[in-house]
Amino acid sequence: MVQISGKYEVVRADNFETHLLSMGAPKEVVEKVKDFKAVQEFKHNGNKITVDIHDDGFHSDLILNQEVDEKLSADLTIKTTAYLDGDTLTLKSKYPNGKSETKIHKFSDSGLIVTLQDEDPSTPDAVIVFKRL
Repeated sequence: MVQISGKYEVVRADNFETHLLSMGAPKEVVEKVKDFKAVQEFKHNGNKITVDIHDDGFHSDLILNQEVDEKLSADLTIKTTAYLDGDTLTLKSKYPNGKSETKIHKFSDSGLIVTLQDEDPSTPDAVIVFKRL
């Protein structure tokens, strides 16, 4: 099985800005994060997964198969449930505006590919490719 714990750096992001706007993110937030190259660190210990985004200050404590509050910013908290199946971590999130999103994290020895799927099928998926550090 592929090791999930590790640090990952963004190589490229496709449709990220469009996806954020479709989820209702304010334009000023999208402008701030659309070109981010911060390092993400995942720590997997039992049924807990911790996600830290360095240079951003983001921290999330997830518990597998349990809904938790995930604070995305000072004024935005979402409900997220994490599921782990082999090398794939899936996060299902509910936003206060009623929207839902699925984030599929596919880990490999060389990196990570994250696919962001809006509940609206007319919105293109965003795909973020990371290299393992």
